[in-house]
Amino acid sequence: MNSAEILRKGLHLIALCIPFAIVSFPRDVAVAVLLPAAILVVAAEILRKKWDPLQNYFLKLFKAFLRPAEKNHFTGATYFLIAGLLCLLLFDRSIAYTVTAFMIVGDAAAALVGMHFGKIRLASGKSLEGTAACVAACLLFWALFPKTGFALALAAALLTGILELIPTRINDNLAVPVICGLILQTVIGW
Repeated sequence: MNSAEILRKGLHLIALCIPFAIVSFPRDVAVAVLLPAAILVVAAEILRKKWDPLQNYFLKLFKAFLRPAEKNHFTGATYFLIAGLLCLLLFDRSIAYTVTAFMIVGDAAAALVGMHFGKIRLASGKSLEGTAACVAACLLFWALFPKTGFALALAAALLTGILELIPTRINDNLAVPVICGLILQTVIGW
């Protein structure tokens, strides 16, 4: 197992501050925090691509955590911050919390278990073991920090696991929580 990937997934857990902010603060306060943060991060991402000294500094700081594609494109963290803001703006807070938290813990569990124990490969190239770990981690997280009913948590966990398998041109840190939230919000009603 790649130690850089383990460290990267460990750092993903820091992003849990986003779903906890979604449910801990009034919506307007959470938006007042996440919106400027997203604007700042997106601006920094754009600037680093246009200004070599900033890009060099960025790579010096974060190179160990970056995937090759992220060196010249937005990072997964940036996409996740955007997703957190979109989920907060579009969905009930309990759904926004659930889909963003599940993306973080599910993605980390799927990657770590899939890389280490993944034997049964699916059509996506990902492993059945990783997908099962994704769903299990989501449900364990829900058991520790429940903010929705079990039925919604189970649906969100299964959707997260399934959506993680589908290759898209959109970064999964953005696509998975937003699509999962759209499905769940549509089912329970706007």
